[in-house]
Amino acid sequence: MGTIWQEWIHFASSGRRGNPGLCRRPVSCAAPYFVDGKVKKIIAITIAAVLAACVRTPDSGKPIAVANAGFEQPASESEIPGWTTVQHAGPPAYEMVVDTREAYEGHASFRMTRKLDQLYGSIKQTVSVAAVAGESVELSAMMKTKDVGPQGWKLMILDIGVNGREFSPAITGTSDWQRVSVRAHLPKGISTIVIGATLLDGGSGWIDDVKLSVVAP
Repeated sequence: MGTIWQEWIHFASSGRRGNPGLCRRPVSCAAPYFVDGKVKKIIAITIAAVLAACVRTPDSGKPIAVANAGFEQPASESEIPGWTTVQHAGPPAYEMVVDTREAYEGHASFRMTRKLDQLYGSIKQTVSVAAVAGESVELSAMMKTKDVGPQGWKLMILDIGVNGREFSPAITGTSDWQRVSVRAHLPKGISTIVIGATLLDGGSGWIDDVKLSVVAP
């Protein structure tokens, strides 16, 4: 009995973690009655550390592929590779273009400017997330604004399960480039989500350097 407890105490002092052999080793005896409270605490902490080393943790920081994330691929007036542009309804109310005069990184960004009153205009992309279903993700991007009204320019994650959606805080007024982010927890079994940005008021919004990654819950 004493030998087994010495092995556990030796493990605690050695600082080793994640040894598969230790994870599988059964504990076949109870603590001797003569062991004092301090030693019992060391043993309990050691056992908890071994169990924690055996538990799978999320791939925090793991990137998820986003097509044309920097808007560097050649675009036409009607098509931006990897992305879809939409508006709520009615005649065209927005100018939605790749802007080669303004960029946070590289040579281009995307700009949306409202020309007529409209509820919203958006740029979006469907992304595969089946490999990380059940985990949490963060969408981030560099964004700036000019004369945007109080409803703002926002990042968005849509189709998170049944009608699930998340938005970043609104950027309003006129602001320089800043990193904006929004997080969402993905339900198990999900295969895709929709990511993008939406302009909910007048003015102009820019977006560049879009990133999507797994994060700790």
